[in-house]
Amino acid sequence: MTEANTLLLKSNRKQLHLPTRNAEFEALAREAAAANESYSQYLLRLTEVEVTARTANRLKALIKQANFPAAKDFDNYDFTAQSSLNKAQIVELARGGWIDEHSNICLIGHSGTGKTHLAIALGLAACRQGRRV
Repeated sequence: MTEANTLLLKSNRKQLHLPTRNAEFEALAREAAAANESYSQYLLRLTEVEVTARTANRLKALIKQANFPAAKDFDNYDFTAQSSLNKAQIVELARGGWIDEHSNICLIGHSGTGKTHLAIALGLAACRQGRRV
């Protein structure tokens, strides 16, 4: 590729707002050439890198915008401490169907029973689904 083509390609990527491709295209091009990949395989890998980065950035932005007081998830919630809590129901709520149905959730219990932890975990699950919280 000539120097002029390289500069034009860089300018086009910048104008198209493809920051990850700008950072990764040369390394991926060298790998594709070494592996004797086709143009379509190279382009697929390049677009996958961009999509992955955009998905990660979108998730970070959604979580930041939600302004959660702490990072709580279901991984570190002790479901055995609250015997009246139905874990299967919480897992079902994490899928987000209740949001699509425009329903509400009301977490009721004494202080220290994990209501806020569950609410944040449900919010994080919604963010992972691409929803604004």
